[in-house]
Amino acid sequence: MTTRHEGGRAAIDVRGAFILVWAIALMTPTSRAEFSVGDEVPAFSLKSADGEPIELTRGDGNVHVLHGEQRASPKAVIIHLLQPDCLQCRAQLEALTPIAERYRQRGVVTLGIAHRGAAEAARDLAQDLRLPFPIAMGVDSEIADRFAAGDTLGILDAAGVVRFAQVGYGDGDAELWQQAVDELIAGKPVTKSGVDRDRLAVGDVFPAVHLPSLRTGKPMTLAGEAGRLVFLDGDGKAKRPKAAVGFFSRY
Repeated sequence: MTTRHEGGRAAIDVRGAFILVWAIALMTPTSRAEFSVGDEVPAFSLKSADGEPIELTRGDGNVHVLHGEQRASPKAVIIHLLQPDCLQCRAQLEALTPIAERYRQRGVVTLGIAHRGAAEAARDLAQDLRLPFPIAMGVDSEIADRFAAGDTLGILDAAGVVRFAQVGYGDGDAELWQQAVDELIAGKPVTKSGVDRDRLAVGDVFPAVHLPSLRTGKPMTLAGEAGRLVFLDGDGKAKRPKAAVGFFSRY
């Protein structure tokens, strides 16, 4: 389970969606598919939502990007792996737009890659937001399989190595993207390589959660009681599951 934090405050409130599935199960932690600083992003050949080729290739120690008939050997590449129907991804794209516009004349290439959804949905999203960069369709692609943990962003240097990485989006993140891009353009090391957010980790004590049902609006609670999980449904009935799987959203 993960939760998004902004400014040290957990973004879980009455606006959040809460879905709880409880079952008798054993949960084994798995590694997350996301960008990590130091990763070398593999070459890829995709199609944009409009059907144009979008490729990232390597040569002479640098990456080269093809979009339609335009070729570039960028000083930095910003890649946002997204889902067209994700409201958080939409907010992140809106924050990314002015940065893409500001830096494209300074040798920075920005790409969106949809790892889920249809090309039509990605195309509608790009048109609605008037994005100054393309969205490539990366469903079932290698880059999606390796790095798509929901909405993921990576900033690559000229050699295609990730120097800034994050999952999720919060207010103020765009300032960190701009700082990282400025440093890469100047040939300097990136001093802030990610966003400081707390995550639940194996061994953490999960805090009590009190949220209304998305379907009925009635209050629901998941909490620990005497060393056991207790789930109170919308009718106030208590269940004591052996495991709980929770999904949280900011929207």
